[in-house]
Amino acid sequence: PVVLNYNIVSAITSASGQLFIYNTIKEFGPIVFTVIMTTRQMLSICISSMLFQHPMSLKALCGAVIVFGVLFYQIRRKYLARQNRSN
Repeated sequence: PVVLNYNIVSAITSASGQLFIYNTIKEFGPIVFTVIMTTRQMLSICISSMLFQHPMSLKALCGAVIVFGVLFYQIRRKYLARQNRSN
C-alpha cells in the first residue's frame, strides 16, 4: 500500500514535468529550454555542493566552468544563427 502511494506521486510529478517541458518548448522554443535546463544543472551542482558541504577542488571548479562555458557558448551560437535566419 505505501509503495502504491509513492508510485502514484512519482507518476503525477513525472507527467507534470513532461507537460512543463512540452509547454516550454512550444511557447519559447528549444533554445530557451536548453538554457533553462543547463542553468538548472549548474545551480543544482552548486546548491548540492554547499548543502552537503562537499568541497570542490580547483580542478573540478575549472572543469565545471569549462563545460558550462562551452554549453552556453553553443547555445548562444544557435540563438544567433536562428536570429540571422529570421532576418
